[in-house]
Parts: sequence; structure tokens; C-alpha cells
Amino acid sequence: MRVRCVSIVVLVVIAAMASGRAAIRAQQPATAAKDPNTEADDKILAEVRDHNEIMSNLEYLSDMIGARLTGSENLKKANDWTRQKFADYGVANPHLESWTIAHAWGRGAANGSIISPALHPLAIASYAWAPSTNGPVRGPVVYVKAQSVDDLAQYKGKLKGAIVISAEPALLPPAGQPAPSPVTIPYGDSIVLVAPHRPGAQITPPPGYREFVRARAEFFKNEGVLATLTDSGKPDGLLNMTGLGGRNYDIAPIPAAFVSSESYGLIWRLLQRGPVEVELNLTNSIGDKPVEVYNTVAEIRGSEKPDEVVLLGAHLDSWDLGTGSTDNGTGSTIVMEAARALQKSGLRPKRTIRFVLFSGEEQGLNGSRAYVAAHRDELPKFSAALIHDVGTGRVISISLMRNYQDREVMDKVVAPLHSLGLLELSERWMTGSDHASFEEAGVPGFFCVQDPAQYFETHHSQADTFDQAHEPDLVEGAQVMTVWAYNVAQLPDLLPRKPAAQAATGGN
Repeated sequence: MRVRCVSIVVLVVIAAMASGRAAIRAQQPATAAKDPNTEADDKILAEVRDHNEIMSNLEYLSDMIGARLTGSENLKKANDWTRQKFADYGVANPHLESWTIAHAWGRGAANGSIISPALHPLAIASYAWAPSTNGPVRGPVVYVKAQSVDDLAQYKGKLKGAIVISAEPALLPPAGQPAPSPVTIPYGDSIVLVAPHRPGAQITPPPGYREFVRARAEFFKNEGVLATLTDSGKPDGLLNMTGLGGRNYDIAPIPAAFVSSESYGLIWRLLQRGPVEVELNLTNSIGDKPVEVYNTVAEIRGSEKPDEVVLLGAHLDSWDLGTGSTDNGTGSTIVMEAARALQKSGLRPKRTIRFVLFSGEEQGLNGSRAYVAAHRDELPKFSAALIHDVGTGRVISISLMRNYQDREVMDKVVAPLHSLGLLELSERWMTGSDHASFEEAGVPGFFCVQDPAQYFETHHSQADTFDQAHEPDLVEGAQVMTVWAYNVAQLPDLLPRKPAAQAATGGN
């Protein structure tokens, strides 16, 4: 997920959860007696709790397959493995659905050092879909302060042979500061998710921001800039990662790299004293022809309305500094567990429940966009999609994504989950994950609102590994998604859509 400050801390959320649980317990006997799905829901909850395979699957995906960059051999291995696991679980029609990217990209070695005024090694990693430096390059560091194309004009003729930085160092929260509330944190899209945030800074890109970033990169290329460096904005020497190829998997105009916040801060402090010279050597491989990539798909066919679909999804691809365990191996293995538990429980949902592990999410929701395009004719009979994509933390709510027309029905759908600590449905609107592809196509797309745990500190970094996983929280997440899918599949009708005018404006 790509992945977002904040008014209520997690401690407040936990307190609200505790009092909410107490109030809900008092109401449960009357609610349970009226719910026709109670017996099935209890069976699902018990199956996931007592027999789940989440951690074993996550460990295999993380350690035996590893990072799953879109277009890589590892992602294809993960596609094949997840397809086989669905088959092993007895789920119907496990298969891969292909789409194409323009260029595969592979990471090579990355080295960097401050050469003067003193020698300091840099912790560094190339942006994905950025070119190599073609050997060591050395140049002065120049701070380019620009927010528009007009601002760049002052640097014309002054950047040849330079290594450019374009932001002040990120101000990281003090150690021990409580995490922001998962209910109020504005996740935004991937370009926001990986950006270092300063107190009071705007956390969504201003209009035209992406166009400016592209224009700035071309300006740097034309001016002869050797490379750009970006602050990772993470603690403890961790590196960040995202790509520069955009949704089209283009190759960036010039080499570019993330450096650790400690390295970036050092460069900045030295620059306040005088000239700074840096040497870089970035080696990457770039494919010269289009590459097929895949979504993994399986389903449990509906017993009464098999042509109507409820979708559970997560993205299988990852960045490649760590092993993609929490972004988004956790979501992927939860979707797999939902398939296993429903099949094992012997329940026959009225509608088809489809399980999809998307690729290309990290570069712009590309796998889910490709899926939506390929299934355009089916979409009128999709009831809804629910996506899990914020790491290992427990699911504390479900975002309605402004599908206010579904509030009353959804309250009933999630009622059995309040015993797990699920709070009331969230009315937050957030982009940046695969639910947005369905929302844009008119299908109600919902998103799991999760306790952030350490997600924002470690995602996209070399610390995104199996060690970050919290088993009890993942079990709870699988229970939420599985019960949600079954209960939506049992509804008398498809969930209502947003009014056409509202959907066309993104739900505003």
C-alpha cells in the first residue's frame, strides 16, 4: 500500500474500543437472536481462530519467495505459489490473469559517499525504475528550492554536473511518541504515503504536483544534473522506496536515490557550512521489452446467484528492500485464509466470493485497474470489494468510502464483528489502494482501517520482514474479512451504488 496527521492517539482509540466492546456485549443477545447468519459467522470465527494458516503462509511468502517487485521473477513465483495454495484449499477456478508492463526493472548495487569537506559513507538505495549512473559520478550538492516550473528558471545554467536535493530534512517524531490514530490518519495515495511529513505540512499533493515533478526531472536532465537524492523520512537508518516510472513503467530521466534520514541530515548540515561534494555509483538493470505480469484469482461459487460477486482483495507485489511482509504479504495471506476458512467450513454462500491478489499496486493500482478493465461487463453484478492493505495491525473499522447509501446494511453486516473489538464503521475517505479502482468503476469499494502498529516506520524499507507480523492481529483481520464477505454474499440484494453524479466526482 502504498501508502498518510492526526488528532487522536492510539491510546484513545484503544480506550474507545474497550468501552465500545462493553456496550456491545450488553446488546449482543438480542442482536444474535435475530441474525440469520449467526451460526455461520460463529463457525467462520472459530475456523479462523483455531485452524488458520496465516503465519505459515506469510513466513513462506516472506522468507522462501521474498520481495515481489512488479515484473520480477519473484512476483511470478508468488503468483504460481498462491494459485497452487488456492487449489490445495479446494477453492474453485484458481488461475492467473495477465496484463503487461512496458519495462521490468532490477536493483543492482548502490554506493554513495560524501567526499568533502570530510569523508562519510551514505546509506543509499536507488529509486525503482531509475537509470544507473553508468559508473561512479562525482559532483557538488545543490539545493533546488522550487514549487513550480517558474521557480526552476532561476537555476537555468547552474546545475550541470550537480547532485541535487530539493527538500529540507524531514522532522521525524520523537522516539516513543504515540502513533497517530488509524481512524483519523489521512492515508492519501502512494506518493503521499512515502513522503516524509513535517509537522503542519500539507499531506496531500497540491493540484498539478505530479506534472511538476515530471517537468522538474526533465529540467534536471536538460541542465545536466548527475542525480537527485531524497530523504527517506524514516527512523533508525531505514531506507524508503518507491518508483519513478509512474503507472506506465517508464524509465526516469536521470539517476535518483533515497538516502537515510541520518545521511540526508548530514548532507544538509554540511551544506549550511559550505560546499559539499558527493560521489555516487548506482547500478540497475532495465528490460528492453514489455513483460507480462499477473493477478492471482480464485473463487467460491455462489449457490443461488453465482453470477453476482463479492470480492476480497490485497496486493501481492511489494517493493524490494525488504521481503514485503507487511506491505502486503499480510493482506495477501489474510485473503488466502478467508478462502481456506470458507471452503473448510463447508458454507455455501448465495453469491460468488472471489479472492484476488493484485500485482502492480505499488506503481499506481495497476493490477486492480487491469482487473476492473478486464471484467467491465461483470461489474454491474459485483456487490462490493473489501481490501486489506495497512500491514499487521488489527482491523478496527471499515471505511465506507462515502458509500453512505450502504451504511444501514453494512452496520448489520459487521454487527457480529463487534465482539472482536471492531468499532463502528468509518466515514473516512482514503485513496491509495486497490479499493479505489472499484470505487472509480462504480462498485462499492471498502477499505480495512487498521491500527498502524509500526507500519509507517517500516513499510517500503529493509525492515519490512516477517519479524514485524503480529499473529493475533492478523487472525482478527482474517476473521473480519471472512465474515464480512460471507454476510455480504447472503444479503437479499446487491449493495446499492452511489448516485451516478456522486460517483463521477469521487464520492464528494
